[in-house]
Amino acid sequence: MSVQPIPEGYHSVTPYLGIHKAAEAIDFYKKAFGATEVMRLSMPDGRVGHCELRIGDSAIMLGTPCDQGPLSNPDSAVSVGLHLYVTDVDKSFQRALDAGAKAVSEVKDQFYGDRSGTLKDPYGHLWFLATRKEDLTQEQIEQRAKEMFQQAQ
Repeated sequence: MSVQPIPEGYHSVTPYLGIHKAAEAIDFYKKAFGATEVMRLSMPDGRVGHCELRIGDSAIMLGTPCDQGPLSNPDSAVSVGLHLYVTDVDKSFQRALDAGAKAVSEVKDQFYGDRSGTLKDPYGHLWFLATRKEDLTQEQIEQRAKEMFQQAQ
C-alpha cells in the first residue's frame, strides 16, 4: 500500500491561519461555521501548535504564531479572505454574527449569481459567505457587471 501524495479528504489548497488566540478561534469556528475539530497539538505552554478543522468538506489549519514561524495574526490589514459556500447564507451569516463575528457587508444578491455577505471574525480574518442562486455564463456575468458599473457612474 503506497502513501497518497495528497491525503484523502484534502483539496489542492488548504488555508493555514495564524491566530494569537487560536484556542478561542477554534471554539468560534465551531459555533459560527459548524467546524469539527480533527486534531489539535497543544504546546507545553498551552498555546495551539497546530490544529486541523473541517468546515463542510474542506480542511483549514491554524496555530498560534511563534517567533520562529512565518505566520502572524492579521492585526492591522487583512490580505486573505476565506470563501465559504453554504446552503443558506442568511442563516449561516446570522449564526456567525451570533457567535461574535462583525458584518463587513450585509448579505445581498450579487450580479454574479451568488447571494453573499462578508464577515470579519474576532481574530481579524475575513469570511465571504455565499449561496449560489443562479448558474451564469461568463458572458452573462460580464454583461451584468457592465450594467452595474454604468449605473454607478
